[in-house]
Amino acid sequence: MDAAKIRQCEEKLLRRKDQIRAVLARIEKETRELTEERALDWLDQARDVSEVRLRDHLSEGYLDELEHIQMAFRRILAGGYGFCTACHEPIEARRLELFPATEFCSGCQATREALARAR
Repeated sequence: MDAAKIRQCEEKLLRRKDQIRAVLARIEKETRELTEERALDWLDQARDVSEVRLRDHLSEGYLDELEHIQMAFRRILAGGYGFCTACHEPIEARRLELFPATEFCSGCQATREALARAR
């Protein structure tokens, strides 16, 4: 993969990282507002607890995506970006355009997903 394409992917990764951080900050603010002490009946409290759990679940997904972005940056620095971490073959250019943080080629990703479904 040439340096220009790596730079494009790096820029996409940086933009996505900024987007995720903004969303996480908003989720944290909204969660704080939900959990502030206020007089609520039991039904409102149950709704707020459910909403906080949903926000926690969303945050976990975003934090996981941030970790994948950080791993992609480490691969860029190490010179291994664009190569599948499982089979070490080049990852398809179109796949990297769509999913710049991906660490697997299409074939290895399909195998991982099939194994996950079989569990």
